[in-house]
Amino acid sequence: MDKKVSIIVPVYQAAATLERCVDSCLSQNGISKDELEVILIDDGSTDGSGALADEIAKRVNKYMENEEPESTKESQIVKVIHTENFGVSHARNIGMEKALGKYICFVDADDYVLENFVENLLAVAENVDKNPEDSYLGDTGNLSSQAVIVDSTDLCLNGLCISGYQYIENSILNRNTHVWGKLFLLDVLRKNQICFKEGLTIGEDLLFLLDIALLQGKKKTVRCIGDRGYVYVDNPEGAMKRAFRESYMDEIVCWREAEDKLMAARDYLSEYSFVSVAVSQIMTALLVAGKLSGIDEKDRDKNLETIVISKVLEQVKHALKVNGAFAALELGYKIKVTIFKFSPGFYLKLYGSYKSR
Repeated sequence: MDKKVSIIVPVYQAAATLERCVDSCLSQNGISKDELEVILIDDGSTDGSGALADEIAKRVNKYMENEEPESTKESQIVKVIHTENFGVSHARNIGMEKALGKYICFVDADDYVLENFVENLLAVAENVDKNPEDSYLGDTGNLSSQAVIVDSTDLCLNGLCISGYQYIENSILNRNTHVWGKLFLLDVLRKNQICFKEGLTIGEDLLFLLDIALLQGKKKTVRCIGDRGYVYVDNPEGAMKRAFRESYMDEIVCWREAEDKLMAARDYLSEYSFVSVAVSQIMTALLVAGKLSGIDEKDRDKNLETIVISKVLEQVKHALKVNGAFAALELGYKIKVTIFKFSPGFYLKLYGSYKSR
């Protein structure tokens, strides 16, 4: 690889925050400029984000050329790729395809990172490279014995070296379902054809992480450092903050697919893992119903309403078949489940009235 780290930034309607994001990625300590690249994938933005990305790249790369006259296009620190609006999964997949780094990480365009973010992740990853016997219970010296994931976002597991199965149980299923704040060994992803599922607008991070963790299995190739180097900015225009749209039902799809993936490793996971999945299936299904209730009853598409109610009800009933799922719900969700099963229409009316206050 020509670079040590590639930072992949999907860009969509991010003109107000993109410069801050890129500046933070470029201001990393402990890594030289020729070891780092920032790949901006403009996902068909219409707010000027694409032009701004080009402007940033031109400015930064021109400065690099002045500093290093022998630099080539391949060695540019900021690269911009323009695509049609295919979604964040497609943008990230393109970024992984074009990345020149040994490691990759993902930063959302409305977020930013602190100056030691990459340095702290690399310190852990490269230490494992030098001491593979510390990370793998089995063959040593193979690519698979390196740190495949370094996670800076799970404070509860700070300092631990864990297996893929442990990462699923103690982190991913404990609401760590995002790809930001993590460092990934790119060669493992490429050789095993792990990528983001395109066409899915919600839950693509969850499935991506599960694929990597399941591939690792018993191998202790996950490091958790909990250094808080990634600054997540709550976006009021985020996927789950907008009014109801049909794509919200991807919440139901992704958690059912997550269950299917985990079933293949059932012998290596505790029963509580599947209770946790069932709880998430119930909560996210009711979230979809709650979003629908935000539309005034007279303005709803009745056919779509029927489909949503059917999908939510089917998901809730499916999840409740798991022993311990209902008991594991918080009291509020137990009440919600009971009301929704009794009368979905009444639930929508009641919840809609509550949210409109």
